[in-house]
Amino acid sequence: MIAPMKSLLLAGRQVDRAAVLNILQEVGVVHVEPVDPSTLQVPLDLLKEIETVAQAIDVLSKVTPAEGQIPPPGTPARIVDEFQADFVLLTRLETDKVTLAHEIERVAPWGRIARDDLQALRHRGLHVEFFICPAGYAEVIQADVCQRIAEHAGEEYLLAISRTPIPEAPPARRLPQPERDVHELRAALATVLEEEKRLRENMRELAKRLPEIRAYHQELLERKRFAEVETGLLNDGPIFVLRGWLPAACEATLRQALDQAKLPVGLQLADPTDDEQPPTKLENPWWCRPIEVLFSLLGVVPGYREADISPTFFPALIIFTAFLIGDAGYGLLAGVALAVAGKSLRERGVPRPIIELFLALFAGTFLYGVVTNTWFGEAPAALARFRLLPDDPEAATRTLKWLCFLIGAVHLSIAHLWKILRRSWEPALLGEIGWLLFIWPMYALVLVLVNDEPAPAWMLPGFGVSLALILLFTAPSWNLFSAIGQGLGAIALNAASFLSDIISYIRLWAVGLAGGILAHSFNELARPLPLVLMVLVLVVAHLMNFALGLVALFAHGVRLNLLEFSNHLGMEWLGREFDPFRKRS
Repeated sequence: MIAPMKSLLLAGRQVDRAAVLNILQEVGVVHVEPVDPSTLQVPLDLLKEIETVAQAIDVLSKVTPAEGQIPPPGTPARIVDEFQADFVLLTRLETDKVTLAHEIERVAPWGRIARDDLQALRHRGLHVEFFICPAGYAEVIQADVCQRIAEHAGEEYLLAISRTPIPEAPPARRLPQPERDVHELRAALATVLEEEKRLRENMRELAKRLPEIRAYHQELLERKRFAEVETGLLNDGPIFVLRGWLPAACEATLRQALDQAKLPVGLQLADPTDDEQPPTKLENPWWCRPIEVLFSLLGVVPGYREADISPTFFPALIIFTAFLIGDAGYGLLAGVALAVAGKSLRERGVPRPIIELFLALFAGTFLYGVVTNTWFGEAPAALARFRLLPDDPEAATRTLKWLCFLIGAVHLSIAHLWKILRRSWEPALLGEIGWLLFIWPMYALVLVLVNDEPAPAWMLPGFGVSLALILLFTAPSWNLFSAIGQGLGAIALNAASFLSDIISYIRLWAVGLAGGILAHSFNELARPLPLVLMVLVLVVAHLMNFALGLVALFAHGVRLNLLEFSNHLGMEWLGREFDPFRKRS
Protein backbone atom coordinates (compact mmCIF):
# COMPACT_ATOMS: atom_id res chain seq x y z
CA MET A 1 0.00 0.00 0.00
CA ILE A 2 0.97 3.65 -0.39
CA ALA A 3 1.50 5.44 2.91
CA PRO A 4 -0.67 8.55 3.50
CA MET A 5 1.38 11.77 3.45
CA LYS A 6 1.09 15.17 5.02
CA SER A 7 2.61 18.35 3.65
CA LEU A 8 5.06 19.96 6.07
CA LEU A 9 6.15 23.54 6.69
CA LEU A 10 8.75 24.16 9.39
CA ALA A 11 10.01 27.59 10.43
CA GLY A 12 12.85 28.34 12.79
CA ARG A 13 15.60 30.80 13.66
CA GLN A 14 18.69 31.04 11.48
CA VAL A 15 20.89 30.47 14.54
CA ASP A 16 19.14 27.12 15.09
CA ARG A 17 19.21 26.04 11.43
CA ALA A 18 22.07 23.52 11.69
CA ALA A 19 20.63 22.03 14.89
CA VAL A 20 17.16 21.64 13.35
CA LEU A 21 18.57 20.02 10.22
CA ASN A 22 20.62 17.62 12.35
CA ILE A 23 17.47 16.60 14.22
CA LEU A 24 15.58 16.01 10.97
CA GLN A 25 18.49 13.97 9.65
CA GLU A 26 18.58 11.87 12.83
CA VAL A 27 14.82 11.21 12.76
CA GLY A 28 14.95 10.46 9.03
CA VAL A 29 11.24 10.69 8.20
CA VAL A 30 10.93 14.00 6.31
CA HIS A 31 11.15 14.20 2.52
CA VAL A 32 12.60 17.70 2.11
CA GLU A 33 11.91 19.71 -1.03
CA PRO A 34 13.63 22.96 -1.99
CA VAL A 35 11.52 26.07 -1.78
CA ASP A 36 13.38 27.34 -4.86
CA PRO A 37 15.23 24.58 -6.81
CA SER A 38 17.47 27.18 -8.47
CA THR A 39 19.15 27.90 -5.12
CA LEU A 40 20.47 24.36 -4.67
CA GLN A 41 24.27 24.32 -4.44
CA VAL A 42 26.76 21.59 -3.60
CA PRO A 43 30.51 22.35 -3.26
CA LEU A 44 32.37 21.21 -6.36
CA ASP A 45 35.16 19.60 -4.33
CA LEU A 46 32.54 17.49 -2.51
CA LEU A 47 31.02 16.35 -5.81
CA LYS A 48 34.48 15.48 -7.14
CA GLU A 49 35.31 13.52 -3.98
CA ILE A 50 32.03 11.57 -4.23
CA GLU A 51 32.82 10.69 -7.85
CA THR A 52 36.35 9.57 -6.92
CA VAL A 53 35.16 7.41 -4.03
CA ALA A 54 32.42 5.86 -6.21
CA GLN A 55 35.08 4.98 -8.78
CA ALA A 56 37.24 3.43 -6.06
CA ILE A 57 34.31 1.31 -4.85
CA ASP A 58 33.50 0.20 -8.39
CA VAL A 59 37.09 -0.86 -9.11
CA LEU A 60 37.98 -2.36 -5.72
CA SER A 61 34.74 -4.37 -5.55
CA LYS A 62 36.05 -6.34 -8.55
CA VAL A 63 39.41 -6.98 -6.88
CA THR A 64 40.07 -10.02 -4.68
CA PRO A 65 41.43 -8.70 -1.36
CA ALA A 66 44.95 -9.80 -0.48
CA GLU A 67 45.40 -12.46 2.18
CA GLY A 68 46.53 -11.35 5.60
CA GLN A 69 44.99 -9.86 8.70
CA ILE A 70 46.48 -6.35 8.73
CA PRO A 71 44.85 -3.88 6.31
CA PRO A 72 46.80 -0.83 5.14
CA PRO A 73 46.71 2.08 7.63
CA GLY A 74 45.19 5.51 7.13
CA THR A 75 41.82 7.17 6.93
CA PRO A 76 39.39 6.18 4.17
CA ALA A 77 40.10 9.52 2.49
CA ARG A 78 43.82 8.74 2.40
CA ILE A 79 43.13 5.23 1.11
CA VAL A 80 41.03 6.71 -1.70
CA ASP A 81 43.81 9.17 -2.57
CA GLU A 82 46.28 6.27 -2.73
CA PHE A 83 43.84 4.34 -4.92
CA GLN A 84 43.44 7.31 -7.25
CA ALA A 85 47.21 7.68 -7.66
CA ASP A 86 47.61 3.95 -8.37
CA PHE A 87 44.63 3.93 -10.72
CA VAL A 88 46.07 6.81 -12.77
CA LEU A 89 49.40 4.98 -12.99
CA LEU A 90 47.70 1.75 -13.98
CA THR A 91 45.81 3.53 -16.72
CA ARG A 92 49.04 5.03 -17.98
CA LEU A 93 50.79 1.65 -17.82
CA GLU A 94 48.00 0.07 -19.87
CA THR A 95 48.69 2.66 -22.57
CA ASP A 96 52.44 2.04 -22.30
CA LYS A 97 51.89 -1.74 -22.64
CA VAL A 98 49.90 -1.31 -25.85
CA THR A 99 52.45 1.15 -27.25
CA LEU A 100 55.42 -1.08 -26.42
CA ALA A 101 53.74 -4.20 -27.77
CA HIS A 102 53.02 -2.40 -31.03
CA GLU A 103 56.60 -1.07 -31.19
CA ILE A 104 58.05 -4.53 -30.47
CA GLU A 105 56.02 -6.01 -33.29
CA ARG A 106 57.26 -3.23 -35.61
CA VAL A 107 60.99 -3.49 -34.87
CA ALA A 108 61.29 -7.21 -34.00
CA PRO A 109 62.46 -8.22 -37.53
CA TRP A 110 65.49 -5.91 -37.19
CA GLY A 111 66.82 -7.81 -34.19
CA ARG A 112 69.57 -6.14 -32.14
CA ILE A 113 70.58 -2.72 -33.51
CA ALA A 114 74.12 -1.57 -32.68
CA ARG A 115 73.47 2.17 -32.84
CA ASP A 116 77.11 3.07 -31.96
CA ASP A 117 78.41 1.07 -34.94
CA LEU A 118 75.89 2.64 -37.28
CA GLN A 119 76.79 6.11 -36.00
CA ALA A 120 80.50 5.36 -36.57
CA LEU A 121 79.76 4.45 -40.19
CA ARG A 122 77.90 7.72 -40.66
CA HIS A 123 80.82 9.67 -39.17
CA ARG A 124 83.03 8.19 -41.90
CA GLY A 125 80.73 9.67 -44.56
CA LEU A 126 78.70 6.57 -45.32
CA HIS A 127 74.94 6.66 -45.77
CA VAL A 128 73.10 4.05 -43.71
CA GLU A 129 69.39 3.58 -44.40
CA PHE A 130 66.66 1.12 -43.34
CA PHE A 131 64.28 -0.17 -46.03
CA ILE A 132 61.29 -2.49 -46.26
CA CYS A 133 60.04 -3.85 -49.57
CA PRO A 134 58.02 -6.74 -51.02
CA ALA A 135 59.98 -9.99 -51.22
CA GLY A 136 62.05 -10.20 -54.43
CA TYR A 137 62.39 -6.46 -55.02
CA ALA A 138 65.63 -5.78 -53.12
CA GLU A 139 67.54 -5.02 -56.32
CA VAL A 140 65.62 -1.76 -56.82
CA ILE A 141 67.64 -0.20 -53.98
CA GLN A 142 70.74 1.51 -55.41
CA ALA A 143 73.41 1.11 -52.73
CA ASP A 144 76.95 -0.24 -52.42
CA VAL A 145 75.78 -2.80 -49.85
CA CYS A 146 72.20 -3.99 -49.38
CA GLN A 147 71.96 -6.54 -46.57
CA ARG A 148 68.77 -8.59 -46.11
CA ILE A 149 68.07 -8.66 -42.35
CA ALA A 150 64.79 -10.61 -42.19
CA GLU A 151 61.64 -11.53 -44.03
CA HIS A 152 58.26 -11.19 -42.37
CA ALA A 153 54.70 -11.33 -43.71
CA GLY A 154 55.87 -11.34 -47.34
CA GLU A 155 58.19 -8.32 -46.91
CA GLU A 156 61.96 -8.06 -46.69
CA TYR A 157 63.73 -5.90 -44.12
CA LEU A 158 66.91 -4.44 -45.65
CA LEU A 159 69.89 -2.42 -44.39
CA ALA A 160 71.48 -0.34 -47.18
CA ILE A 161 74.97 1.27 -46.95
CA SER A 162 76.46 3.51 -49.64
CA ARG A 163 79.11 6.18 -50.15
CA THR A 164 76.54 8.33 -51.96
CA PRO A 165 72.99 9.27 -50.95
CA ILE A 166 70.54 6.41 -51.49
CA PRO A 167 67.59 7.53 -53.61
CA GLU A 168 63.96 6.52 -53.13
CA ALA A 169 63.23 3.26 -54.94
CA PRO A 170 59.57 2.21 -54.99
CA PRO A 171 58.16 -0.26 -54.07
CA ALA A 172 60.86 -0.17 -51.37
CA ARG A 173 60.01 2.17 -48.50
CA ARG A 174 62.58 4.07 -46.46
CA LEU A 175 62.09 3.75 -42.67
CA PRO A 176 63.54 5.88 -39.88
CA GLN A 177 66.07 4.09 -37.73
CA PRO A 178 64.29 2.61 -34.67
CA GLU A 179 65.16 4.54 -31.53
CA ARG A 180 65.28 1.27 -29.55
CA ASP A 181 65.79 -2.28 -30.70
CA VAL A 182 63.57 -5.21 -29.75
CA HIS A 183 65.72 -6.22 -26.77
CA GLU A 184 65.53 -2.75 -25.23
CA LEU A 185 61.80 -2.61 -25.85
CA ARG A 186 61.26 -6.00 -24.25
CA ALA A 187 63.25 -4.88 -21.23
CA ALA A 188 61.07 -1.75 -21.02
CA LEU A 189 57.93 -3.89 -21.29
CA ALA A 190 59.18 -6.17 -18.51
CA THR A 191 59.68 -3.10 -16.31
CA VAL A 192 56.13 -1.93 -17.09
CA LEU A 193 54.70 -5.37 -16.29
CA GLU A 194 56.61 -5.50 -13.00
CA GLU A 195 55.30 -2.07 -12.03
CA GLU A 196 51.78 -3.11 -13.01
CA LYS A 197 52.07 -6.23 -10.86
CA ARG A 198 53.18 -4.09 -7.90
CA LEU A 199 50.28 -1.67 -8.34
CA ARG A 200 47.70 -4.46 -8.68
CA GLU A 201 49.03 -6.10 -5.54
CA ASN A 202 48.66 -2.75 -3.78
CA MET A 203 45.08 -2.60 -5.08
CA ARG A 204 44.45 -5.97 -3.43
CA GLU A 205 45.73 -4.51 -0.17
CA LEU A 206 43.48 -1.47 -0.52
CA ALA A 207 40.50 -3.76 -1.19
CA LYS A 208 40.70 -4.89 2.44
CA ARG A 209 39.41 -1.43 3.39
CA LEU A 210 36.44 -1.58 1.01
CA PRO A 211 33.74 -1.66 3.78
CA GLU A 212 35.20 1.51 5.30
CA ILE A 213 35.38 3.16 1.88
CA ARG A 214 31.71 2.35 1.33
CA ALA A 215 30.88 3.89 4.72
CA TYR A 216 32.90 6.97 3.76
CA HIS A 217 30.94 7.17 0.50
CA GLN A 218 27.68 7.16 2.46
CA GLU A 219 29.07 9.90 4.70
CA LEU A 220 29.88 12.02 1.65
CA LEU A 221 26.40 11.44 0.21
CA GLU A 222 24.92 12.59 3.52
CA ARG A 223 27.05 15.75 3.35
CA LYS A 224 25.83 16.34 -0.18
CA ARG A 225 22.20 15.85 0.85
CA PHE A 226 22.73 18.16 3.84
CA ALA A 227 24.13 20.84 1.52
CA GLU A 228 21.17 20.43 -0.86
CA VAL A 229 18.67 20.73 1.97
CA GLU A 230 20.45 23.68 3.54
CA THR A 231 20.70 25.64 0.29
CA GLY A 232 17.09 24.78 -0.62
CA LEU A 233 15.62 26.55 2.42
CA LEU A 234 13.75 29.82 2.24
CA ASN A 235 15.77 32.40 4.15
CA ASP A 236 14.00 35.55 5.29
CA GLY A 237 16.19 37.59 7.57
CA PRO A 238 16.56 35.86 10.95
CA ILE A 239 14.02 33.15 9.93
CA PHE A 240 14.34 30.09 7.69
CA VAL A 241 11.49 27.98 6.28
CA LEU A 242 11.66 24.33 5.25
CA ARG A 243 9.03 22.50 3.24
CA GLY A 244 8.55 18.83 2.54
CA TRP A 245 6.43 15.75 3.12
CA LEU A 246 5.95 13.53 6.15
CA PRO A 247 4.27 10.10 6.39
CA ALA A 248 1.16 10.61 8.50
CA ALA A 249 2.16 7.72 10.78
CA CYS A 250 5.45 9.50 11.64
CA GLU A 251 3.91 12.75 12.88
CA ALA A 252 4.22 11.83 16.56
CA THR A 253 7.86 10.75 16.09
CA LEU A 254 8.82 14.08 14.53
CA ARG A 255 6.99 16.19 17.12
CA GLN A 256 8.57 14.23 19.96
CA ALA A 257 12.08 14.75 18.55
CA LEU A 258 11.53 18.50 18.15
CA ASP A 259 10.03 18.80 21.63
CA GLN A 260 12.98 16.98 23.20
CA ALA A 261 15.40 19.37 21.47
CA LYS A 262 13.54 22.33 23.03
CA LEU A 263 14.14 24.49 19.95
CA PRO A 264 11.68 27.27 19.09
CA VAL A 265 10.30 26.04 15.77
CA GLY A 266 6.93 26.31 14.11
CA LEU A 267 5.52 23.14 12.51
CA GLN A 268 2.49 23.02 10.23
CA LEU A 269 1.13 19.75 8.82
CA ALA A 270 -1.76 19.43 6.38
CA ASP A 271 -3.35 16.88 4.09
CA PRO A 272 -2.21 17.20 0.45
CA THR A 273 -4.48 19.19 -1.81
CA ASP A 274 -5.76 17.85 -5.13
CA ASP A 275 -3.19 19.84 -7.12
CA GLU A 276 -0.23 18.59 -5.05
CA GLN A 277 1.74 15.45 -5.91
CA PRO A 278 3.30 13.98 -2.75
CA PRO A 279 6.15 11.47 -3.01
CA THR A 280 5.23 7.79 -2.90
CA LYS A 281 6.24 5.65 0.07
CA LEU A 282 5.44 1.95 -0.31
CA GLU A 283 4.51 -0.02 2.82
CA ASN A 284 4.07 -3.63 1.85
CA PRO A 285 4.00 -6.90 3.79
CA TRP A 286 7.28 -8.78 3.94
CA TRP A 287 6.37 -11.35 1.31
CA CYS A 288 6.01 -8.87 -1.57
CA ARG A 289 8.65 -6.36 -0.48
CA PRO A 290 11.35 -7.74 -2.84
CA ILE A 291 9.39 -6.41 -5.84
CA GLU A 292 10.06 -2.86 -4.64
CA VAL A 293 13.72 -3.21 -5.61
CA LEU A 294 12.62 -4.11 -9.15
CA PHE A 295 10.64 -0.87 -9.28
CA SER A 296 13.83 0.98 -8.32
CA LEU A 297 15.87 -0.85 -10.98
CA LEU A 298 13.27 -0.04 -13.63
CA GLY A 299 12.90 3.55 -12.43
CA VAL A 300 9.11 3.31 -12.07
CA VAL A 301 7.09 4.58 -9.12
CA PRO A 302 3.30 4.54 -8.80
CA GLY A 303 1.73 7.95 -8.32
CA TYR A 304 0.59 8.90 -4.82
CA ARG A 305 -3.06 8.53 -5.79
CA GLU A 306 -2.53 5.40 -7.89
CA ALA A 307 -2.66 1.79 -6.75
CA ASP A 308 0.36 -0.05 -5.42
CA ILE A 309 0.30 -3.21 -7.52
CA SER A 310 3.13 -4.92 -5.60
CA PRO A 311 0.84 -7.64 -4.13
CA THR A 312 -0.19 -8.71 -7.65
CA PHE A 313 3.00 -7.80 -9.52
CA PHE A 314 5.23 -10.13 -7.48
CA PRO A 315 3.20 -13.38 -7.69
CA ALA A 316 2.34 -12.66 -11.33
CA LEU A 317 6.03 -12.14 -12.16
CA ILE A 318 6.89 -15.47 -10.51
CA ILE A 319 4.29 -17.22 -12.68
CA PHE A 320 5.38 -15.42 -15.85
CA THR A 321 9.07 -16.20 -15.20
CA ALA A 322 8.23 -19.85 -14.64
CA PHE A 323 6.52 -20.03 -18.04
CA LEU A 324 9.19 -18.01 -19.86
CA ILE A 325 12.20 -19.99 -18.61
CA GLY A 326 10.21 -23.16 -18.03
CA ASP A 327 13.04 -25.50 -17.05
CA ALA A 328 13.40 -27.18 -13.67
CA GLY A 329 17.13 -27.72 -14.20
CA TYR A 330 17.74 -24.03 -14.84
CA GLY A 331 15.62 -23.01 -11.85
CA LEU A 332 17.31 -25.50 -9.52
CA LEU A 333 20.89 -24.67 -10.50
CA ALA A 334 20.33 -20.91 -10.57
CA GLY A 335 18.52 -20.98 -7.22
CA VAL A 336 21.19 -23.08 -5.51
CA ALA A 337 24.01 -20.98 -6.99
CA LEU A 338 22.35 -17.76 -5.85
CA ALA A 339 21.68 -19.14 -2.35
CA VAL A 340 25.32 -20.24 -1.99
CA ALA A 341 26.66 -16.93 -3.31
CA GLY A 342 24.14 -14.83 -1.37
CA LYS A 343 26.44 -13.91 1.51
CA SER A 344 29.30 -12.97 -0.81
CA LEU A 345 26.97 -10.89 -2.99
CA ARG A 346 25.63 -8.99 0.04
CA GLU A 347 29.18 -8.27 1.16
CA ARG A 348 29.85 -6.84 -2.29
CA GLY A 349 26.92 -4.44 -1.93
CA VAL A 350 24.10 -6.35 -3.67
CA PRO A 351 20.87 -5.50 -1.78
CA ARG A 352 19.25 -8.44 0.00
CA PRO A 353 15.83 -7.84 -1.66
CA ILE A 354 17.38 -8.43 -5.12
CA ILE A 355 18.65 -11.82 -3.99
CA GLU A 356 15.27 -12.68 -2.44
CA LEU A 357 13.48 -11.57 -5.62
CA PHE A 358 15.48 -13.85 -7.90
CA LEU A 359 15.36 -16.74 -5.43
CA ALA A 360 11.56 -16.56 -5.59
CA LEU A 361 11.62 -16.36 -9.40
CA PHE A 362 13.95 -19.37 -9.69
CA ALA A 363 11.88 -21.35 -7.18
CA GLY A 364 8.76 -20.77 -9.32
CA THR A 365 10.72 -21.80 -12.44
CA PHE A 366 11.82 -25.01 -10.72
CA LEU A 367 8.27 -25.96 -9.67
CA TYR A 368 6.87 -25.27 -13.13
CA GLY A 369 9.65 -27.33 -14.71
CA VAL A 370 8.83 -30.20 -12.37
CA VAL A 371 5.13 -30.29 -13.30
CA THR A 372 5.98 -30.06 -17.01
CA ASN A 373 8.90 -32.53 -16.58
CA THR A 374 11.43 -30.30 -18.33
CA TRP A 375 15.07 -30.68 -17.23
CA PHE A 376 17.71 -28.96 -19.37
CA GLY A 377 15.56 -29.44 -22.46
CA GLU A 378 14.85 -33.13 -21.76
CA ALA A 379 11.92 -35.04 -20.25
CA PRO A 380 13.37 -37.82 -18.05
CA ALA A 381 11.04 -40.82 -17.82
CA ALA A 382 12.04 -41.33 -14.17
CA LEU A 383 10.50 -37.97 -13.25
CA ALA A 384 7.40 -38.28 -15.43
CA ARG A 385 5.22 -39.16 -12.43
CA PHE A 386 5.36 -35.51 -11.32
CA ARG A 387 4.13 -34.28 -14.72
CA LEU A 388 0.64 -32.78 -14.65
CA LEU A 389 0.24 -32.20 -18.39
CA PRO A 390 -1.39 -34.73 -20.73
CA ASP A 391 0.99 -37.25 -22.29
CA ASP A 392 -0.17 -36.43 -25.80
CA PRO A 393 2.04 -33.54 -27.09
CA GLU A 394 -0.83 -31.88 -28.98
CA ALA A 395 -3.11 -32.05 -25.94
CA ALA A 396 -0.32 -30.71 -23.73
CA THR A 397 0.18 -27.77 -26.10
CA ARG A 398 -3.55 -26.99 -26.10
CA THR A 399 -3.55 -27.16 -22.30
CA LEU A 400 -0.64 -24.72 -21.99
CA LYS A 401 -2.24 -22.29 -24.44
CA TRP A 402 -5.52 -22.49 -22.54
CA LEU A 403 -3.64 -21.88 -19.28
CA CYS A 404 -1.87 -18.80 -20.72
CA PHE A 405 -5.17 -17.29 -21.86
CA LEU A 406 -6.78 -18.10 -18.51
CA ILE A 407 -3.92 -16.39 -16.68
CA GLY A 408 -4.37 -13.38 -18.94
CA ALA A 409 -8.11 -13.19 -18.34
CA VAL A 410 -7.70 -13.52 -14.57
CA HIS A 411 -4.83 -11.00 -14.52
CA LEU A 412 -6.81 -8.37 -16.44
CA SER A 413 -9.96 -9.09 -14.40
CA ILE A 414 -8.03 -8.36 -11.21
CA ALA A 415 -6.99 -5.02 -12.72
CA HIS A 416 -10.57 -4.03 -13.57
CA LEU A 417 -11.95 -5.28 -10.24
CA TRP A 418 -9.27 -3.27 -8.43
CA LYS A 419 -10.18 -0.24 -10.51
CA ILE A 420 -13.84 -0.65 -9.57
CA LEU A 421 -13.12 -1.05 -5.84
CA ARG A 422 -11.01 2.13 -5.84
CA ARG A 423 -13.91 4.24 -7.13
CA SER A 424 -16.88 5.52 -5.21
CA TRP A 425 -20.36 4.56 -6.31
CA GLU A 426 -21.76 6.39 -9.32
CA PRO A 427 -23.72 5.25 -12.37
CA ALA A 428 -20.56 5.28 -14.53
CA LEU A 429 -19.26 2.47 -12.34
CA LEU A 430 -21.66 0.15 -14.16
CA GLY A 431 -19.68 0.87 -17.33
CA GLU A 432 -16.50 -0.32 -15.60
CA ILE A 433 -18.35 -3.45 -14.46
CA GLY A 434 -19.29 -3.94 -18.10
CA TRP A 435 -15.62 -3.92 -19.09
CA LEU A 436 -14.86 -6.42 -16.34
CA LEU A 437 -17.57 -8.75 -17.63
CA PHE A 438 -16.44 -8.16 -21.24
CA ILE A 439 -13.10 -9.88 -20.54
CA TRP A 440 -14.65 -13.33 -20.16
CA PRO A 441 -16.64 -13.67 -23.39
CA MET A 442 -13.58 -12.21 -25.12
CA TYR A 443 -11.50 -14.93 -23.42
CA ALA A 444 -13.93 -17.53 -24.76
CA LEU A 445 -13.62 -16.01 -28.25
CA VAL A 446 -9.81 -16.23 -28.05
CA LEU A 447 -10.08 -19.95 -27.23
CA VAL A 448 -12.36 -20.40 -30.24
CA LEU A 449 -10.00 -18.53 -32.57
CA VAL A 450 -6.64 -19.81 -31.33
CA ASN A 451 -7.34 -23.15 -29.63
CA ASP A 452 -10.13 -24.36 -31.93
CA GLU A 453 -12.45 -24.89 -28.97
CA PRO A 454 -16.24 -24.78 -29.37
CA ALA A 455 -17.91 -21.55 -28.33
CA PRO A 456 -19.52 -21.91 -24.89
CA ALA A 457 -23.24 -21.20 -24.58
CA TRP A 458 -22.62 -18.21 -22.32
CA MET A 459 -20.26 -16.38 -24.73
CA LEU A 460 -22.84 -14.45 -26.79
CA PRO A 461 -25.07 -13.58 -23.79
CA GLY A 462 -21.89 -12.45 -22.01
CA PHE A 463 -21.08 -10.11 -24.90
CA GLY A 464 -24.66 -8.84 -24.84
CA VAL A 465 -24.75 -8.01 -21.13
CA SER A 466 -21.28 -6.47 -20.97
CA LEU A 467 -21.71 -4.38 -24.14
CA ALA A 468 -25.10 -3.15 -22.94
CA LEU A 469 -23.55 -1.89 -19.70
CA ILE A 470 -20.71 -0.24 -21.62
CA LEU A 471 -23.09 1.39 -24.12
CA LEU A 472 -25.41 2.84 -21.49
CA PHE A 473 -23.06 3.68 -18.62
CA THR A 474 -19.70 4.71 -20.07
CA ALA A 475 -21.00 8.30 -19.91
CA PRO A 476 -24.49 7.96 -18.37
CA SER A 477 -26.91 10.67 -19.39
CA TRP A 478 -30.65 11.25 -19.63
CA ASN A 479 -29.95 11.87 -23.30
CA LEU A 480 -29.96 8.26 -24.51
CA PHE A 481 -28.40 9.09 -27.89
CA SER A 482 -25.49 10.88 -26.20
CA ALA A 483 -24.91 8.00 -23.77
CA ILE A 484 -24.99 5.39 -26.55
CA GLY A 485 -22.71 7.50 -28.74
CA GLN A 486 -20.14 7.74 -25.95
CA GLY A 487 -20.45 3.99 -25.32
CA LEU A 488 -19.98 3.16 -29.01
CA GLY A 489 -16.86 5.32 -29.08
CA ALA A 490 -15.44 3.52 -26.04
CA ILE A 491 -16.15 0.12 -27.61
CA ALA A 492 -14.56 1.16 -30.91
CA LEU A 493 -11.43 2.36 -29.11
CA ASN A 494 -11.01 -0.43 -26.57
CA ALA A 495 -12.72 -3.67 -27.62
CA ALA A 496 -9.99 -4.74 -30.03
CA SER A 497 -7.30 -4.05 -27.44
CA PHE A 498 -9.01 -6.49 -25.04
CA LEU A 499 -8.69 -9.19 -27.69
CA SER A 500 -5.02 -8.42 -28.40
CA ASP A 501 -4.16 -8.09 -24.72
CA ILE A 502 -5.56 -11.51 -23.85
CA ILE A 503 -3.86 -13.07 -26.88
CA SER A 504 -0.57 -11.40 -25.89
CA TYR A 505 -0.34 -13.74 -22.89
CA ILE A 506 0.40 -16.57 -25.32
CA ARG A 507 3.96 -15.19 -25.35
CA LEU A 508 4.42 -17.05 -22.05
CA TRP A 509 3.97 -20.36 -23.82
CA ALA A 510 5.72 -19.34 -27.05
CA VAL A 511 8.91 -18.03 -25.43
CA GLY A 512 9.09 -21.00 -23.07
CA LEU A 513 8.58 -23.38 -25.99
CA ALA A 514 11.36 -21.67 -27.97
CA GLY A 515 13.73 -21.98 -25.01
CA GLY A 516 12.88 -25.66 -24.60
CA ILE A 517 13.44 -26.40 -28.30
CA LEU A 518 16.74 -24.53 -28.21
CA ALA A 519 17.90 -26.48 -25.14
CA HIS A 520 16.94 -29.80 -26.74
CA SER A 521 18.74 -28.82 -29.96
CA PHE A 522 21.89 -28.04 -28.00
CA ASN A 523 21.69 -31.48 -26.37
CA GLU A 524 21.37 -33.18 -29.75
CA LEU A 525 24.24 -31.14 -31.15
CA ALA A 526 26.56 -32.02 -28.27
CA ARG A 527 25.61 -35.70 -27.94
CA PRO A 528 28.02 -37.14 -30.57
CA LEU A 529 30.99 -35.00 -29.45
CA PRO A 530 33.88 -36.24 -27.28
CA LEU A 531 33.13 -36.01 -23.56
CA VAL A 532 35.23 -32.93 -22.76
CA LEU A 533 34.00 -31.02 -25.79
CA MET A 534 30.42 -32.17 -25.14
CA VAL A 535 30.50 -30.83 -21.58
CA LEU A 536 32.00 -27.53 -22.75
CA VAL A 537 29.36 -27.08 -25.47
CA LEU A 538 26.51 -27.97 -23.10
CA VAL A 539 27.68 -25.57 -20.39
CA VAL A 540 28.14 -22.65 -22.78
CA ALA A 541 24.92 -23.36 -24.71
CA HIS A 542 22.70 -23.77 -21.66
CA LEU A 543 24.17 -20.68 -20.01
CA MET A 544 23.34 -18.72 -23.15
CA ASN A 545 19.81 -20.17 -23.22
CA PHE A 546 19.31 -19.31 -19.55
CA ALA A 547 20.56 -15.77 -20.20
CA LEU A 548 17.96 -15.43 -22.98
CA GLY A 549 15.34 -16.54 -20.46
CA LEU A 550 16.41 -13.76 -18.10
CA VAL A 551 16.11 -11.27 -20.95
CA ALA A 552 12.61 -12.61 -21.64
CA LEU A 553 11.78 -12.07 -17.96
CA PHE A 554 12.25 -8.32 -18.43
CA ALA A 555 11.04 -8.12 -22.03
CA HIS A 556 7.81 -10.05 -21.46
CA GLY A 557 7.21 -10.82 -17.77
CA VAL A 558 7.70 -7.24 -16.64
CA ARG A 559 5.86 -5.89 -19.69
CA LEU A 560 2.67 -7.85 -18.92
CA ASN A 561 2.58 -6.17 -15.51
CA LEU A 562 3.71 -2.66 -16.43
CA LEU A 563 1.73 -2.36 -19.67
CA GLU A 564 -1.20 -4.76 -20.03
CA PHE A 565 -2.16 -4.95 -16.35
CA SER A 566 -1.36 -1.32 -15.54
CA ASN A 567 -3.21 0.02 -18.59
CA HIS A 568 -6.35 -1.87 -17.63
CA LEU A 569 -6.01 -0.57 -14.07
CA GLY A 570 -5.54 2.97 -15.40
CA MET A 571 -2.05 3.50 -13.97
CA GLU A 572 0.35 6.05 -15.46
CA TRP A 573 3.38 5.50 -13.16
CA LEU A 574 3.89 9.22 -12.67
CA GLY A 575 5.03 9.01 -9.05
CA ARG A 576 8.30 10.02 -7.44
CA GLU A 577 10.03 8.04 -4.74
CA PHE A 578 9.88 9.06 -1.09
CA ASP A 579 13.46 10.02 -0.22
CA PRO A 580 13.70 11.09 3.43
CA PHE A 581 16.46 13.35 4.66
CA ARG A 582 18.36 10.91 6.89
CA LYS A 583 21.61 9.28 7.77
CA ARG A 584 22.02 6.15 5.71
CA SER A 585 23.63 3.05 7.13
